[in-house]
Amino acid sequence: MRILISSQASKRYPWQLNGKEGGKMKVERVLAVGAHPDDVELGCGGTLALYRRMGADVVISSVSCGGKGSKELSKEETIKVRREESERAAGVIGATYICLGLMDSEIFEDLKNRAKMVELIRKVRPNLIITHSPSDYHADHRTTSVLVSHASYIATSFKFKTQSPSLPWVPPVYYMDNYLGVDFLPEEYVDITDVVDTKKEMVLQHKSQFPHLKERSGEDILEDMLILARLRGRQSGVKFAEGFRFFHSWPHVRTYRLLP
Repeated sequence: MRILISSQASKRYPWQLNGKEGGKMKVERVLAVGAHPDDVELGCGGTLALYRRMGADVVISSVSCGGKGSKELSKEETIKVRREESERAAGVIGATYICLGLMDSEIFEDLKNRAKMVELIRKVRPNLIITHSPSDYHADHRTTSVLVSHASYIATSFKFKTQSPSLPWVPPVYYMDNYLGVDFLPEEYVDITDVVDTKKEMVLQHKSQFPHLKERSGEDILEDMLILARLRGRQSGVKFAEGFRFFHSWPHVRTYRLLP
């Protein structure tokens, strides 16, 4: 079924021309932005796997290169390892990986980094963006959330110049769950029961982080991911789920569901 909208609206929201499928708008391109390598896979890997099944293009981006993510390796070696792991994780679902190249714990909401995020959004031209919640535990996560939410609107400005042309629409932004669900009440759930093994495979590509995080803070990121997926599944009546909140800001708001 085709949706008839005004020519003026179609210029600002061109993806609406794809029409609805089962009460949801068809999403053709998704950008998922995490502060660090592995953040996206942990937060919304199942949802991204479902988007790929639906035929959407998926781009996974980390703001930082993960250069401080090893006690034994040098910064340069760690960056190389973490890029390779991120590319393999994206490859599990046939997604593309882009790193913005900042350093861990050095992500700030300034003009230079805002321009980097605006350029990323303009380059990818997503119909939908997923990123961190502004209440997540890590300062890099919270700053990334602010960078993305600000840049998603600024990307439409003709006067804010980057290498790519301005975006002719404002992409809606969803916040993925906080680590272990702390201080996060989902507004929408995605059933990932059929793709939870795919999500596990994506997370397992980041093998350098398992001993590093276990020694540093006692984290078992795979087990923690499954605990949260079971909790969100229990809340929503399925076996495994991912939870999301929407960035409630004009003109990001929509009257229809965009998540799978």
